[in-house]
Order: sequence, then structure tokens, then C-alpha cells
Amino acid sequence: MKFYMFNEGTCTRLKLFGEDIRRLLLNNSWLESALEDSDYILINSCSFLKSKEDHFIKIINEKEKLTYNKQKILVFGCLPATNPQRIKKISKSIILFCRNIEEIRSFFNLKNTDLSPSSITNNKLSFSQRLIWQFNKFVLNDINVDYRLMKKNVYHLKISEGCLGRCSYCSERFTTKFRSRKIRDIIESFKKGLSLNFKIFALNSDDCSSFGRDNKEDIYSLLNQLLKIDGEFKIAVTEFNPRGLFDTRIFDLLSSDKICYITIPIQSGSQRILNRMRRPYQIKEVVSRIKKIKKINPFLKTNTHLIVGFPGENEEDFRRTLDLVKNGIFDRIKVFRYSDRPGTEANKFKNKIPDNVKIKREKILRAMILLDSIKKRSIANFLLNIEKI
Repeated sequence: MKFYMFNEGTCTRLKLFGEDIRRLLLNNSWLESALEDSDYILINSCSFLKSKEDHFIKIINEKEKLTYNKQKILVFGCLPATNPQRIKKISKSIILFCRNIEEIRSFFNLKNTDLSPSSITNNKLSFSQRLIWQFNKFVLNDINVDYRLMKKNVYHLKISEGCLGRCSYCSERFTTKFRSRKIRDIIESFKKGLSLNFKIFALNSDDCSSFGRDNKEDIYSLLNQLLKIDGEFKIAVTEFNPRGLFDTRIFDLLSSDKICYITIPIQSGSQRILNRMRRPYQIKEVVSRIKKIKKINPFLKTNTHLIVGFPGENEEDFRRTLDLVKNGIFDRIKVFRYSDRPGTEANKFKNKIPDNVKIKREKILRAMILLDSIKKRSIANFLLNIEKI
């Protein structure tokens, strides 16, 4: 059987899932081919934002128009779970799967094979990003720029999937059940990466702070065991919900110079908006803990995500988000304009913010982020933020 796979434009977690499916098929004697020669056209999809959904609907439409004879399209990832009706409008013959590899294995009657995570090697750099990488290589030598740009140099370890949160705006929690890998299996994968001479390891999850809650393990024990492994390496921790900062063990762990990067998605500087988002923390306490972490380990790069234009966000709420940036506790900030998602609580909220206001607030916030980088005299931070790397 021959297949063609489109596995671009999604988050790293979904790309890893796509790589799992690719290896599953190859290990079961399927052949990867050009689109026109394939029996199945596989499309990995994202639906985190309306713009992402529109992007993948366009791709599915384009690929469907190119099919001929007995070719079949199979769409997997987040979109089939959040808005399957929109895909079916393109063609009812499209096969849909979410983020459950067992369903795909069962559908094609495939044998069980080793699906241990591997690095992603198919990222493409823009011209400006290639210049930044060269500048970093010969001038800055900042491992965090290398981590953000050169995916082929990073060994991505999927430690869990799914989320236990109940955020009012998020549809990703509908896409898969929460499942954690066992620490012993992750340690084995980590050592495999070391044997392949990888120096940067990324722990990937929809929420790293929730890791292990389904099997009586936790992220703190995992990090503790990883940091005890001999070798020259750095660890990046992705999607660490701020509630995970309230376990005091995290301070000792993040003090290690082997942990170079952590993403703590706060989403807003306004407690009123955080409450409407159903984010389970107090912003003042989170800021206090991040300041303590930065004091313990000033070399640790901290990243966050912020949403502008959440329903009901007024000027005072937005000002508080600007104040959060002015705190200077983040080295990289990713900004999203709020987007209604099907099936979410926030989708039904009133007082929606007009697009022109969202765009204006996003521009103001991005300018503030760059100004903070300049104040810190950090070329690396400036490059990471201006190129949205």
C-alpha cells in the first residue's frame, strides 16, 4: 500500500503524532510515495485557531480536487474532533480520525510496532530565519535560538497527550484522552537520544505539569530522574501550566543549568479574564514564583502565551496584560488573537471584541515585547520575538 502524508503547519505535538503514524505505516511495509502515486492521502490537521482551521480546510479541499481513481483521503489530528462537519462538506468519502493511533492501527489491521518518539527533521526556515541561525552560530551561540530554529537538532520526547484542564476557550481537550507514558519508557527514549548524540531534548505534552496523574507518577519525579543521567545535554520543557509552579519541588529542579527553556502559558495579565477563561491560578502568585525561578536560574529562558481580545476584555484588562510584559520575567512571548472555537463555553460568551480592536491590541503588545528585549539588551530575545520563532 502506498501513502502520501502532509505533516506541516501544526504544533510540535501534532507533528510528533504524524511521525508516529508515518513510522507505523512504514514498519508495516507501506511505501511513502508522491501524492499522485499514493493509495491514501494522509493529512495531519490543526484547529487551535479559526485561521488554522481555515488553512487546513483549504489544504483538504486542494488535495481532494487532485484525487483520482481509487485514491482516498484520510484526515487526522485535531480538526476531525472539533469540526468534522466542515470536512464532510468537502466530501463524505473522507476518512476521519482524531489523535488516537490505535484507531488507525485497527482500521488498517496493522501490527503493533515500536513508536518511540524521534526528532523532527522536516522544518523549513525562511530566508530571515536562516540569517538568524547563521548569526547565532557564529556570534551569539545561544542554545535557545538553536532550539527554536533547528528542529533537526532537537530530540523531541512525547511524555503525555491530552489535557486535564477545562479552559473555556479551548477545543483541544476534545481531541484526545489524557494519557501519560511511564517514566521508565521516557528514560529509555532519552538515553537512546543521547546515544544518537543529541544535545537538546524537548519534553512535549499538551500540559507537562499534568504528566503522570493517570499512573501515579509526576513531572517532578521525571525531571529529577532525567537530571541525574550522565551526559552533556539541555532540556526544554513545553506547555507547563502555571498551576505546576505551586509544588515547591519545581524550584530545585529548575535551578539546574541542564534545563534551558520552559514554556509557562499564562494567557492574560488580568485576573478577571483568567477567571472567565477558567485558568486555575492567581496571577500575582504566578508572577511571584516566576520571579523566584529567574532569580534562582537567570540563564533559564522563560516563554509564555498571551491571548488578546478574549470576550469581555476591556482596556483595564488589556493594561494588566501589558503590565505583565513590563515585569520583564519572560524572554519570549507568543501572542494569539482570541478565536471562537466550536463546542467551547467561550464561544457562547457575549461582549465579543471586534477584529480591529484585537489587531490593534496585538500590535501594541508585540511592540511592548520588543521594547522589553531592548531594555534587557538581549539580542537573542529580540530575534526570538521579532521573527516569532
